[in-house]
Amino acid sequence: PPVGEDRMIDTLAIARTQFPGAKHSLDALCTRFGIDRSHRTKHGALLDAELLAQLYIELRGGKQIGFSLGASQAANDDHTLSFQPRADRPFREPRPHAASAEEKARHRDFITKLSNPLWDQGHPKGPLMS
Repeated sequence: PPVGEDRMIDTLAIARTQFPGAKHSLDALCTRFGIDRSHRTKHGALLDAELLAQLYIELRGGKQIGFSLGASQAANDDHTLSFQPRADRPFREPRPHAASAEEKARHRDFITKLSNPLWDQGHPKGPLMS
């Protein structure tokens, strides 16, 4: 089926917003972000799509380096992250995550019906069930 417009992303519009007045060709944007296009000797839809995917990542902020989750280096040095809840979403209490006795029993029954489960492959104490 056709792809709905709600699933489409206009990278040209993003580039025009971020870099008004600059060149917005695929080559120009790849050069701006340092994306290697040396293997692009002629136009090809598949190769252009791969370059555009890399370009989209850069337009949205680039690849995440390390585990800082976008926090500043100062926040990482303090081992704290600043979090501000969004004002447009009401606070919701955390949901309990413990399984009920009935759920645990159903799970045990399900596990016993499995033949040759992955976690039982050569484990010295047998199946890893609790």
